Amino acid sequence: MRARARLFLFNFERELFVHVQTIENTNNQKAIEKGKLLIRDRLTQLAPILLKSKYMLGDEFSMLDVAIAPLLWRLDHYGIDLPKSAAPLMKYAERIFSRRPTSRRSPRVRR
Repeated sequence: MRARARLFLFNFERELFVHVQTIENTNNQKAIEKGKLLIRDRLTQLAPILLKSKYMLGDEFSMLDVAIAPLLWRLDHYGIDLPKSAAPLMKYAERIFSRRPTSRRSPRVRR
């Protein structure tokens, strides 16, 4: 499972996040549009995975979900519109954003 998670994270960096950097750090409109298109296409390819499972790696919330959440949150900001075939991805995003926050407190230690 950890190897699969590392592979997903590697692919996210190589196929998604590199284009986010282009969108945020360049004034070249052609490069920005190409980056948006590549992000849209790659996210659309993830949709079938989310038809079968609640989160990226199954029914458990994982680091992959944490890693992709900021990109999904900013899709409107970046002007990226996903096709209807990406509906499972949008439902997945709603699941992530509706999760209750976890506590940062450490468990109590019995004395």
